[in-house]
Amino acid sequence: MTDHARLTRRTAIKTSGLLAATALGSTASADPPGNGRRDDTLRLFSEAAVPGALEVSTQGTLAYVAVGDGLAVVDWHNPNRPAVVGGMTASAPAGGILDVKVDGDLAALASNGGPGITLVDVSDPTDPTELAFVDVGHHIHNCFLDDGYAYLTVNESGDAAFSESRTTIVDVSDPTDAAVVGEYRLKDDFPAFALGGQAACHDVYVQDDVLYQAFWDAGVVVADVSDPSDPELLAQFGNAPDADDPGFDGAGYLTRPGNAHYVQPSPDGDLVYVGAETFPGNVVTNPEDEDYGGIRIFDVSDGDDPRQVGEIRPPSVDAFRTSHNFDVTANRVHASWYDGGVTVHDVSDPTNPETRMRYRTEDTSFWGAVAERGFTVASDIGGGLVVLHEDRGRQSAPGFEGTGSPDTPMLGMGADAY
Repeated sequence: MTDHARLTRRTAIKTSGLLAATALGSTASADPPGNGRRDDTLRLFSEAAVPGALEVSTQGTLAYVAVGDGLAVVDWHNPNRPAVVGGMTASAPAGGILDVKVDGDLAALASNGGPGITLVDVSDPTDPTELAFVDVGHHIHNCFLDDGYAYLTVNESGDAAFSESRTTIVDVSDPTDAAVVGEYRLKDDFPAFALGGQAACHDVYVQDDVLYQAFWDAGVVVADVSDPSDPELLAQFGNAPDADDPGFDGAGYLTRPGNAHYVQPSPDGDLVYVGAETFPGNVVTNPEDEDYGGIRIFDVSDGDDPRQVGEIRPPSVDAFRTSHNFDVTANRVHASWYDGGVTVHDVSDPTNPETRMRYRTEDTSFWGAVAERGFTVASDIGGGLVVLHEDRGRQSAPGFEGTGSPDTPMLGMGADAY
């Protein structure tokens, strides 16, 4: 199936550059040395032990961490001394909480082992309080909060595996009376992808009334959500060549090409970054293959010709180093690579991204990395948070111990447990 786009109904979105897609060109960047410094190592500025740490979201001087059964809040107004100041355990039927998002005084916890999201009042960071559980009838791997709405990844099996892949949109303006108001269903615009069996809605991001959806082998699907009750397709790009092949292939699901795992646009919307989570090689017949996933960069500034212009490749280290979650600023990408560590890339020229800084130790493994207040805040899986800086700090591992990254994916709960 060819890449696809259609005109939007709204002029404001029309000018964003997300309008059409054609055959994609590609240039890749190696993992070059730093920027002329004698030492290109990110330094451990400070740390906070958070047992069970998974995804991290920041909002100013507070960091919110998903911990499997709930939420931990870390106050780092003094970046020298980050400390856990609050936490909560989500009540049933929540479970398997891998993801947390925050918008103002509201946090949303996605239940990978439960049928929805938990909404939490975080107006007092020392006492986060559960407000409601929004049951949508299926596990939620990831979510996003924006302007009174929650966007949830749903991968319900239908006629074929993942044929009901969708983003469900919930009005959470009154968290105690949240209600589903809209959905974007992959099969409505791309039935062949939906029936292909390898098009899970893995993660979502919302910016300026535009919804970016990582649909695994179906690539990125972009929708106008200025009316959340009626999402409308804007663009689709970056799919694997065989994404419309019928049926589910476990080995194919895990290996390149494809595996659109995380998506985030640049602040101006001209670029879209798409990370691939690749468990390298055919896990049955070729476990020695080391084709790890990187982060592709798509230029969408020209509505007539969105195209891949660059790629950030995984760090050149002997470790399980596939791309996981990352954060994009105007000219930097802060990325996590499981056992491959944390990296910071200069993307001032997106056709030639340059690795500027990196942090890795033998006993750390990272779920996410976020840029905040001139630092990189990263979550060491199961262990806690590290606050990294390019000049200040020490070159050492944190004092806490993490649990390490998965070396094979969990195929339960929709084949998207990571």
